[in-house]
Amino acid sequence: MNFLTGLLAQTDSGKSIWDNLVLDEYEIPFGEWADQSVDWIDNNLGWLLDAINWPFDTLIGFLVNDFLAQISWVWVVLGMGLIAALVRNVKVGAFVALALAACGILGNAYWIETARTIGFIGVAVILCVIVGIPIGIAAGRVDAIWQVTRPILDAMQVVHSFVYMLPFIFFWGIGEVSATMVTMVFALPPLIRLTNLGIRQVPADVVEAARSFGAPERRVLFDVQLPLARPAIMTGINQTLLLAISMLGIAAIMGAGGLGRLLFRALSNQDVALAASGGLAFFLVAVVLDRMSQREDTDTGNLWQRIREAWAHRRDPEGLLPDEDEGDAVATFKPEETYAPISPKERLPLFLTLGGGAVAAIAAFLPWTSGAGKISAWGRRADEELVDQTFSGLHASGGSWFGIVVLGLGLFAVAAAVSVYLRPGRGARWLTTDGAALAMFGVFGTALMHVLANKPPLAADPGTGIGVILALVGGLVGTVGGIMWLRVAPHTPFHPLKATVAKGRLIGVAISVVFLLVGALSAWSFDARQDVIISPEIEAQIEELQQRAQENPADAAVIANDIANLLASAQAEDAIILDGITSEGTQLGLWTLLTGILALGTTVPAIGLIRGVNDRRNWVWSAITAGLGAIVALTAFGWIATHVRSADPNFFSGVGSFLTLAGGFFIVASTMSVLKEFRRSQVYEPLPQLAEAEASEDAEAMAGAEA
Repeated sequence: MNFLTGLLAQTDSGKSIWDNLVLDEYEIPFGEWADQSVDWIDNNLGWLLDAINWPFDTLIGFLVNDFLAQISWVWVVLGMGLIAALVRNVKVGAFVALALAACGILGNAYWIETARTIGFIGVAVILCVIVGIPIGIAAGRVDAIWQVTRPILDAMQVVHSFVYMLPFIFFWGIGEVSATMVTMVFALPPLIRLTNLGIRQVPADVVEAARSFGAPERRVLFDVQLPLARPAIMTGINQTLLLAISMLGIAAIMGAGGLGRLLFRALSNQDVALAASGGLAFFLVAVVLDRMSQREDTDTGNLWQRIREAWAHRRDPEGLLPDEDEGDAVATFKPEETYAPISPKERLPLFLTLGGGAVAAIAAFLPWTSGAGKISAWGRRADEELVDQTFSGLHASGGSWFGIVVLGLGLFAVAAAVSVYLRPGRGARWLTTDGAALAMFGVFGTALMHVLANKPPLAADPGTGIGVILALVGGLVGTVGGIMWLRVAPHTPFHPLKATVAKGRLIGVAISVVFLLVGALSAWSFDARQDVIISPEIEAQIEELQQRAQENPADAAVIANDIANLLASAQAEDAIILDGITSEGTQLGLWTLLTGILALGTTVPAIGLIRGVNDRRNWVWSAITAGLGAIVALTAFGWIATHVRSADPNFFSGVGSFLTLAGGFFIVASTMSVLKEFRRSQVYEPLPQLAEAEASEDAEAMAGAEA
């Protein structure tokens, strides 16, 4: 024993076994073994690596580089919207198209990376489906395959992606192919697990019944097991998609393109603008793909919540499946639903709303401005040369997005009024009384804000055309009609509202008003056009630097950098920044702030602080509050969208308008919990048993009377 201790305690170098440096004497050459293995595989199994690389490289090259990145963004938006409408429903399809269009108007560079992101995730998920579903089916039908597959899936989910990304980089290099492979390894396990679970959860008696009738195994699989396992398989595809989205950052580190690369570059350069725009596009794409892949009965929860759930259930994705009631279904009688007809009291306000919406829609095609655009001229020099011209509400120098909003909401109000008149209670949810009222609030407020906005400092007066006046009158008539209609329409909630004062709503609207206050005091316009920031002194310095560059071509690069720094400094110091309250600007921030304060006032009766809690009063005042919030949001949206459409380079709408947009949205959102509960009142036919009993009683009564 003493000999063994002495042997272990000493080495040839004289270091004690207790000295950490002795570890260098007994180093296991695992890294060298790995290096030798990689070299051997590269030299002898190149054909296998090429075979594995082929489907990834082919799909990425075709779908991403040759297709999505090359065709017009309009076709991608329309195509994705159509796919979403076919796979899910028209509502999801419209949302998908609008969200992707928003990614496009961030700029061409962002759209190219958006298209690459869609293609990259599409390739990863397609390959996961091709590989994962067959493996899951085999594991669900054969226990031995599941026993082998399960520990492999555990290893794929336990080992960090940074560990297994290295072999892919060794064999296939930095780029989209290796990044797609790593994404596939990370995102594949939930699909295999849930496919296996779905197959195993098919009732054994159903399978045995199919086999007893002579169905071959192919028919048992495709006609019985797969249809019944479809909900679990679709959940697996959705979870695979979410996990693939969460890997885009690591894919960017590995050299993949897409929005992840923009975010990685923004973090590296601390570029706030790039990070914000790239992050918005990333969020929209993630929401779009998530909504397209969800099942109808799981269309709940926001994106971040669903991604957190996907991460939390990486090892047990079956926990994401909804609980289903087992047992025999009991047939119940469902009475025929009929809705309250149009009452005489509703006719006048309905036709006022209808007429107001029609007048507003027509007004969008009439002249709104003359000589220049009242909104567009703030950010476009070309409007200074439009003397003696008139522009409609849809023209860039007319109402622009203010007029487009009036047209859209006016048509919506008309559709809602017609829908209620022809099919009361049976139309789409918002094609009803409160939807029409909200639309007319938006029409009136948008036209009013266009009238109240200060005119730009131009030689030519933009003027106020007959179109915007007519839109204002139509909006006012429709808004009055909408409020009258709310007061008399037979609407009731699905469930009784809480009998307590909803102070949380009041706090939420108050916070929204704070947003509006900060937005009004913040920049609504940021003018850094060269004719604004380049003073005669700066112009002289630039000319001097350009002259030096011509005399000394060797210093041209350094001088060009000096000119760029000079322009950047001038932009930071001399740009004209106007807030939403100052009289030199449009003062739209002031008017939206006052509208928000009015919405705070209407929230008080809506939550029951005045005259107590009452369901119907809550609904009417909540609709009015939502209408005021819509005015705020649409005003900010009109200002932002108009300058996105027509502004000169280096003129931007400021962050104050964005804060105002958010504040208006939050005001509207605070009312949705009440508005979504209300529907047109239903009138139920009596149950057949009750009707028969009443008829029998009447017959007996008549017989007794005759006797």
